[in-house]
Amino acid sequence: MTALAYCGFAAAANNSPTSTAAQQLAAEIQNNPDFVKQLSQAVGQPPAETPPATQVTPPATQATTSAAPASKEAKPDSSDQKAEDDANIPGTPAYEQQLNQDAFRSIQQEAFPLSPNQIKTLHNMLDETQLATATAPFDQPPEPTSSSLFVKLAPGTVPPVIRLSKGFVSSLVFIDSTGAPWPIEAYDLGNPTTFNITWDKKGNTLMVQARSAYTYGNLAVKLVKLNTPVMLTLIPGQKIVDYRVDLRVQGVGPNAKPSIQGAGMPGAANPLLLNILDGVGPEGSVPLKVQGNLGEAWLYEGKMYLRSRLTLLSPAWFAKMASADGTNAYELQVAPTVLMSHQGKPVQLKVEGL
Repeated sequence: MTALAYCGFAAAANNSPTSTAAQQLAAEIQNNPDFVKQLSQAVGQPPAETPPATQVTPPATQATTSAAPASKEAKPDSSDQKAEDDANIPGTPAYEQQLNQDAFRSIQQEAFPLSPNQIKTLHNMLDETQLATATAPFDQPPEPTSSSLFVKLAPGTVPPVIRLSKGFVSSLVFIDSTGAPWPIEAYDLGNPTTFNITWDKKGNTLMVQARSAYTYGNLAVKLVKLNTPVMLTLIPGQKIVDYRVDLRVQGVGPNAKPSIQGAGMPGAANPLLLNILDGVGPEGSVPLKVQGNLGEAWLYEGKMYLRSRLTLLSPAWFAKMASADGTNAYELQVAPTVLMSHQGKPVQLKVEGL
């Protein structure tokens, strides 16, 4: 379209009631880049500057130009690229090496999934758990003790109490008034599932062990030639445990020892002698020293109490008590020397501290 045609076209557009001519004009400007220049010359005005949009390089060209330096900088080393390519080609040494490394890492992860620090942490946790499980309820092992108890068979008396603890064995030794073993005929447990008892079927000793930490029970023991059973109360979970208890039954058993001094039935049991037999002097007594450390002695209320495994020959004793292990306890008059039998020979011992 020429400039003169445009002038006529523009005049027609001004008189046109619609915008059809304006649309045709816009299309002509878009399709003919020289149209604006021709139009300016026709009207006598300098041509307008070319719109900046027509001078802009297409985006694809700019992208290509700007991307070129980046691609140059990111270009990998040829040797590294070749090694990477070889690792992806089956049959090449690099490919086989990569397979071996992948297999090794897989087996390592399956065989050793935990790190050394994690393994040490688990070991410490296991050790603490086992320690807490094995620790006694009082966070310390029970205190062991050995003692002697009187067993009274008369109605209305309180049965002796045996202190136990789970995991510890207590031995119950039955003896008569002379200290001789009194054999067991039978026994019965109030709760067989709570306690475990071992017996050789002929002796005078029972081995008792608590299976539960706090379940109580009782025990009935039938002695040979004794119609009345000996009743005992078993209490586990104690801080002090009876490792050994000598149960002295009032009476003469089938294995009673003959008395050297005195005659007739043995007298009533003396609680002082029972404590002397356990190595405990009466409260307020004065300890004495026996020559050769062959015994122990105490002075109490004008009498002397002697504990020894030897047999006293002189002076005569007022009362005597013996344990199952052969230890003797004597009540006698105060004397600076005592005559005792040691391995069948008389031995004179001095008593110091009177």
